[in-house]
Amino acid sequence: MADLVDVVRPARPVASVYLGSSPLRAWEARWHRLADQLHCDGAGPDVVAAIGEVLQRARALYPKADTLVAFAGEELPPRVFHTPGLRHLDLAWFSSPAHVLPVLAWLQDRPPRVAVTAGRRSADLAAGSERISLNYPEPQWPDGVRSAAAACAEMLGRQEARLLVVAGEDEVVGALWEALPAPVRRDVVVRWTGRDLSPSRIATETRAAAREWTDGVLADFNDRGRARELAVEGADATLAAIATGRLDDLLVSYPEDITATAWYGPAPTDVSRCWSPVRRCGLLADVAVRAALLSGTRVHVVAAALPSAPFEGIGGLCRAQLSLVRS
Repeated sequence: MADLVDVVRPARPVASVYLGSSPLRAWEARWHRLADQLHCDGAGPDVVAAIGEVLQRARALYPKADTLVAFAGEELPPRVFHTPGLRHLDLAWFSSPAHVLPVLAWLQDRPPRVAVTAGRRSADLAAGSERISLNYPEPQWPDGVRSAAAACAEMLGRQEARLLVVAGEDEVVGALWEALPAPVRRDVVVRWTGRDLSPSRIATETRAAAREWTDGVLADFNDRGRARELAVEGADATLAAIATGRLDDLLVSYPEDITATAWYGPAPTDVSRCWSPVRRCGLLADVAVRAALLSGTRVHVVAAALPSAPFEGIGGLCRAQLSLVRS
């Protein structure tokens, strides 16, 4: 996420390239077409060459990649993202702000998580590239599980994760859960998989948890938000809430409306539907996402086809006004 914040930070145009999956032609031919599009949009030869180089290196490292995503600009050194599982058509835009919404949707489905296999003789923990294995005598498995719980709590903190995917006997998993510190048990969601902790099962459980969180935010938007007049929706109301610093959670529909535009200035929350000589024009979704990421507002990508999605594909939850809290 920190890398995406850097990508959207520049106020000048950025090249956003999605080299999609299931190619019908060689990637070199597809890249030439994308490079031509960048040139037509106004990208300079240095920017196009830089983004082509990082894509070529990434293609060599990940020859079977589903989609490679790269960004570069005069104010942004080239960045490339390997996004396994992201299905996207070839796309090249030289625009401002950078077009990161598809990457955000992909990341949202893959939140940080810790996977644990807990047994009576050992426990294995994994998160990202981090791995921990603990071995203990079977008669002393309760003590071993408590040690595993302590290691698990530390790993959740390092990974900034609030999802725990666990496999093992129900008695052992129950002991692990009870041994976790109370703050961890309060904030973490646990998905128990029985004895199966295969990569595909971990991915399935992770996506399921991510969908539940997004559904919860959307339900909160439709129920609590509208009932207490803490929800905004539509371009004008949402941008006004961002500009005044009232928005806690931004909801953006995906696929986005590529005909809706907005204006933004150099300050993170300087957004409006109105023209200004110090503002630039960009896609509404990109402008709102940039403002949210730069100001620390949470972003939630929701399916555009949902009946409960916000009006005009954009909305959010605001913090309560002080006068309402006091009353």
